[in-house]
Amino acid sequence: MASCPVPSVSSVVAGARQVYRESFGASEPVVAVCAPGRVNLIGEHTDYNQGFVLPMALPLVTVMVGSPTPDRSVSIVTVAEGADEPRRVDFVLPNDSATPIAPGMPKWANYVKGVLQHYRAGPLPGFQAVLASSVPLGGGLSSSASLEVAVYTFLQQLCPDDGDAVSKALACQKAEHTHAGMPCGIMDQFISVLGKDGHALLIDCRSGAVALGPCCV
Repeated sequence: MASCPVPSVSSVVAGARQVYRESFGASEPVVAVCAPGRVNLIGEHTDYNQGFVLPMALPLVTVMVGSPTPDRSVSIVTVAEGADEPRRVDFVLPNDSATPIAPGMPKWANYVKGVLQHYRAGPLPGFQAVLASSVPLGGGLSSSASLEVAVYTFLQQLCPDDGDAVSKALACQKAEHTHAGMPCGIMDQFISVLGKDGHALLIDCRSGAVALGPCCV
């Protein structure tokens, strides 16, 4: 059986940029980021049981393109295949970090809202953005963590945090717990943040210690 070609990151970004122009009637987005999905080589279901896992980042990615707005309004469009309706959400960020950003419908937006809630700097500006992904939703390749990490990386361009990668992964994990209702372990967020092309990431889920090693699959 012939394998399906993997879309290039540049083609996914180009598609997202086109949807941005169509959706917001604006000039080009000023920010474009991406985060990878993953495959796990060793250690299924052991990350939330304090074991060892060995995931590897994939060339499949979630892309987020967008621009800040002058107020606290947020507008996000997704073109990810399989995302539930509606494909656009509009809301206003609360004026203080103590006010929760409530989850709701559509489900895909809850991952975004969770990252906004647990982002480690502020105050965040409003923004308009488009999400696109080559990571199949529900395919076991960690589309959710890829989405969370892409959103966090996007926010880092608008309102920089301290740049700590482990804290970034933990914030994305917390977003999935609180807003998507998924008590996931740390593997997916760690590899999406810390992964490197051509390398697997050995994670000790008891201590959080990690080690990159060359890998060819």
